[in-house]
Amino acid sequence: MANVTLSLDDQLLAQARYYAASQGASLNGLIRQLLTNEVSRSQGEDWFNRFILVSEQAQGNLNGWKFDREELYNERF
Repeated sequence: MANVTLSLDDQLLAQARYYAASQGASLNGLIRQLLTNEVSRSQGEDWFNRFILVSEQAQGNLNGWKFDREELYNERF
């Protein structure tokens, strides 16, 4: 695992250490988890945005077929 050096304001560092301790984590572990969550969320948003774009561009055609509530309900059970 690689090491990274960060520069933080002294007050922010003290608050971050306190917060990490209150969560039962080290500051290193807290930063690792926050970055992991942010990167995962960002990748999820990218996927969702691509899905929306493709959905908006799709030229689907149901040839007049419409959803029938009873038919859908009966297929589930």
